[in-house]
Amino acid sequence: MESVASFRWRSKPWQSSEDVTRRPCHSVPMCSSARAVAAASILASLGLGVGCRATPTTETPDGIPPAAASQGQGQGQGAEARRSAPPRRLHEVEGITEYTLDNGLRVLLFPDPSRARVTVNVTYLVGSRHEGYGETGMAHLLEHMLFKGSAAYPEPWRTLEDHGADYNGTTWYDRTNYFETMPATPENLDWALHFEADRMTECHIDPAELAKEFSVVRNEFEMDENYAPGVLDERVLSTAFLWHNYGKSTIGARSDIENVPVSKLRRFYEKYYQPDNAVLVIAGAFEPEQALERVHEYFGAIPRPERALDATYTVEPIQDGERTVSLERVGDVGVVNVLFHGVAGADPDYVAGEALAHLLTDEPSGRLYQALVETGLAASVYGDSPSLHDPGWVQVTAEVPAGLPLEPVRDRIFEVLDEVREGVDEVEVARFRNRRLKQLGLAMTDSTEIAIELSEWAALGDWRMFFVYRDRLETVQPEQVRDFAQRFVVPSNRTVGLFVPAKAPVRAPLVEAPDVDAVVRGYQGRAEVRAGEHFVATIDNIEAHTERAKTSGGISLAMLPKKTRGGAVTLRLRLRAGSLEALRGKATAAEMVGDMVLRGTTEHSRQQLRDEFDRLRADVWVGGTTAGAWVEVTTVHDSVPEVVALLAEVLRSPSFPAGELDVLRRESLAGLQASRSDPTTRAYERLWQVLSPYAPDDPRYAPTVDEQIARLKKVRRRDLVRLHRDTWGAGNFQITAVGDFDPAALRQAVEQHLEGWAAEQPYQRLAFPHHDVPGRAPIVIDTPDKEMAVVVMGQTFELRDDDPDYPALLLANFVLGGASDSRLVTRLREREGWSYSAYASLDVGAIDRGSTFTASAQCAPQNLDKVHAAMLEEIERMLTEGIAEAELTAAKESYRASFETQLTSDGVVADRHLSDLFLDRTLAFTQAENEAIEAVTPQQLRDALQRHLKMDGFVTVLAGDMTRAKQAG
Repeated sequence: MESVASFRWRSKPWQSSEDVTRRPCHSVPMCSSARAVAAASILASLGLGVGCRATPTTETPDGIPPAAASQGQGQGQGAEARRSAPPRRLHEVEGITEYTLDNGLRVLLFPDPSRARVTVNVTYLVGSRHEGYGETGMAHLLEHMLFKGSAAYPEPWRTLEDHGADYNGTTWYDRTNYFETMPATPENLDWALHFEADRMTECHIDPAELAKEFSVVRNEFEMDENYAPGVLDERVLSTAFLWHNYGKSTIGARSDIENVPVSKLRRFYEKYYQPDNAVLVIAGAFEPEQALERVHEYFGAIPRPERALDATYTVEPIQDGERTVSLERVGDVGVVNVLFHGVAGADPDYVAGEALAHLLTDEPSGRLYQALVETGLAASVYGDSPSLHDPGWVQVTAEVPAGLPLEPVRDRIFEVLDEVREGVDEVEVARFRNRRLKQLGLAMTDSTEIAIELSEWAALGDWRMFFVYRDRLETVQPEQVRDFAQRFVVPSNRTVGLFVPAKAPVRAPLVEAPDVDAVVRGYQGRAEVRAGEHFVATIDNIEAHTERAKTSGGISLAMLPKKTRGGAVTLRLRLRAGSLEALRGKATAAEMVGDMVLRGTTEHSRQQLRDEFDRLRADVWVGGTTAGAWVEVTTVHDSVPEVVALLAEVLRSPSFPAGELDVLRRESLAGLQASRSDPTTRAYERLWQVLSPYAPDDPRYAPTVDEQIARLKKVRRRDLVRLHRDTWGAGNFQITAVGDFDPAALRQAVEQHLEGWAAEQPYQRLAFPHHDVPGRAPIVIDTPDKEMAVVVMGQTFELRDDDPDYPALLLANFVLGGASDSRLVTRLREREGWSYSAYASLDVGAIDRGSTFTASAQCAPQNLDKVHAAMLEEIERMLTEGIAEAELTAAKESYRASFETQLTSDGVVADRHLSDLFLDRTLAFTQAENEAIEAVTPQQLRDALQRHLKMDGFVTVLAGDMTRAKQAG
């Protein structure tokens, strides 16, 4: 989870031209530190995750280990819980009710029957702000250790997988939280509450496990060190905050991570992980009275601790002069970072600082965006104004293309900030207000998201501040933003990359955190968001409620109408365009067609489109591929027809503004230049060039970063206009919708606005046949001065997803590297402590028989050879020894539970329907596949592996700082 408020509008990862026909591996979440946010895009593209040991846990039918009744400080001991007073009801705001137990635990209940899932989130009010001398990173390290288990739950990740949980733990400045989202059954909720109550007081902090986890966290630290903008951000914060812990990275100092004593970590745990320092949130489909009884039973038995927690009291003094910092590292893209001290998240002026960051960096209306990106001085700009317990900051950052000077960018930022202090206009503030209110409104339709979001506001002082913040958004005015800028955006209050002396410094005022209790006292909120229906997320029920149709022009639709919270609707559209010959030598231009359509049409400018979609409460993303485009939309019931009409205009009538093409080119070039020295990027580009041997002019060819840069520079506006005219049309178009909408109205809008649109050249699918690629000696790529290295390996084989061997191979991949407790993760992270993350992926075609198996692991350069050897050993062991019946049974249970959780997501269901429309399938195919998975035997799994994978068939790439690797050897 990204814990900071950010106005950096990111594109989605590049998608392959026909990835709807390919089956991705199972992936799992991972823990998050403050600096880990910077590397999230790399991890997400790889599907990397954390793992645990693979030993099954005996459980009672309700999911609670038999040992739990006799373990811990009374969890499950009903006698003490019954003697304590029942939970007291404190507050209710818009469907969320707060209770408190005698031991001080605060409990928030947010029932939402519209989705068959339930989320349990426990937030501890401790983060890096609470760490003392020599303790930096302790809160984050403890987060890792809480996944090491207890006597009752010796292998928590396996148990989480078995319950189909999407789960994570995250650490931030003011709090640490743990959550799991599962299919909504009484058994799952009962288990999760017992699990979190046990984790509150009974987790192991074993010296041997801690010693191994040092290396894992250190690898996470090294991974973050590869991202120069993130490192610069850390340096700027540490320079801006001389005394307050906000100046220290959440992940901590390497020396503290490596040397913290077990006794100190245990004392930290015993001090802060107590009921009087925690907030429990239950959200989703559950019975409140039953849930409250279980909370009382499991958590009420934990006694209130005798210690009293001291409030943190450090106040950062007023900054009395501009501070500067510089960073020198290997890379290509320059960065200018400017930060000003601001106010706490509960301060009435916080929204003004947030509005300031938005109106400076929003794309394309932001003042800095127009002054820097549109003029070519910078490739991108983004802003940050996190909501924190104590006074925080407002920050703007610009990334500068390779070869361009940084000083003009810095000076232009100063000029624009001077202009802002003179005043802002209502249009700018209204745009910010509408954008944030739209985001909050859509968030309120998803109880799972709100359950986790409340962590931030509880850590700030009180969960009700979420609603106070929303109310303040509605009334923020230009004068308030101007006043904030005049007080805080002054030279003496800023930290930048260069020092500029000030003749007459203007000092910002001293501010302290407000009294949150006084702010929220008596707050009642407003009417609760409309609740949805109880919908059972099973294949049979989804199929029974899905309507499929085809227009006269050939547009395919799959529609699943149901009542959702707040009338939320999820739409997916897939437009396929072109052919092998039509796209030959034009792959980059074809991808840019889809990326450009939201940047202006013949009727609306880019900004007007953004404003219209905001008015319609619609989040819209369009991503170009070599052969067409993907469209993802989240909106609400009343807006669906208008959203379809506006989308049709976007897709049919883009104007391809020349200025916007230049901006997109610069943004893309900056991203590519930044990845030139990244080990993971370099390794994968080499691997895919070997595994997919196409000619450079073939649209299926995998270009290198340098080749992509050269191609981008050659694309002209006329190329996009011609490709759109020749290849785009509604001839091969699939649309899916899930949520609260009128199917007849949706179909009418589609027919009215998209029918009759035909491409001049018909669509012909790009085939991905099997290539017999022989194995070879490892390919070594040197990336100097990079703290993290990577091993990637893969091989091709001939298979399709309707082949009898596919279910067995899918399970084998799940056990080897697709699950959080996979063999690769267990070996490399849990047993050896070499890698923060490892995975395996099975990529199998649904039409063609070209398939690949890949595996990857990150590590320190000095561990490259050991990690590579261990990966080969684990793969060979599975090939030769197979899998035991007990391990296979556990894998089936975890896979089944994960699948059931995925079906509770409207986006997942819409994506599955979209794929099935193209393949002329229904979910009956998936049901048959699941049944085949359940029937796989250990012998079938072993035979399938031996038929398709060969130990001498791997193509391996090792990328990292080879000088450091050789020195270690």
